[in-house]
Amino acid sequence: MEYQEEESTQTEENTVFTTEENIEEVLQEKKTKNADNRKKTALLLIVGYGILALATVTLFILHFSQPKNVKTIPVQTNGESQTTIITINTDSIMEHYVLVQLLRDDLEQETEKYQKELETKSIAFQTKVNNYQINLQNNVLTQTQMQNTERQLMQEKETLEALSARYTKILMDKENSVQNEIMDSLKNATKRINDAGFQADYIFAINAGSAVLYSNKLYDITDEVIKELNETYKKSTK
Repeated sequence: MEYQEEESTQTEENTVFTTEENIEEVLQEKKTKNADNRKKTALLLIVGYGILALATVTLFILHFSQPKNVKTIPVQTNGESQTTIITINTDSIMEHYVLVQLLRDDLEQETEKYQKELETKSIAFQTKVNNYQINLQNNVLTQTQMQNTERQLMQEKETLEALSARYTKILMDKENSVQNEIMDSLKNATKRINDAGFQADYIFAINAGSAVLYSNKLYDITDEVIKELNETYKKSTK
């Protein structure tokens, strides 16, 4: 009996010892796992901060790399379809586009030149007509002189009318050329602005005499187009 009691006591002591060893192993294992978890958490935080920093830098670059003269145009929706419409005030274009005034000045100078020439010729012709009438009243011309003078005056009159018609056509052609040049510049500048920032489906030209009774300034890109027109013209003159 004493031997059995001693053996039982040793077994209990071994069991307690084994249990303490297991507890230490479990605690050590937990410490190891906690350390690993902390390392993983720290790594995830570092990666997360890195991604956040990269996203912030990307947004910063995108913000400051966008054109400053581009504004957002809302989209008009009609059911499932979406259509973007923007407007341009051509009256403002004609007033602020530098090339318009230069072309107008050139056309006015040429018009004034032709007018002065026709005026000078008309005055000279009228002087001849007045002299002929005076000579008729004074009865100083023979029949042959009268016929020759009238024929000469008629020829000068036809020449003067033909010259007036010729100059009128020249000025009309030049005015059409000026209008076409301005319109081509306007279309090209509008297309560049639209392609760069708006991607509108339709662009309406409005003015004081247009059929458009109202247009929201929110959809107006006149200022952007004027800037593009003048900058393009300035570059072309360098």
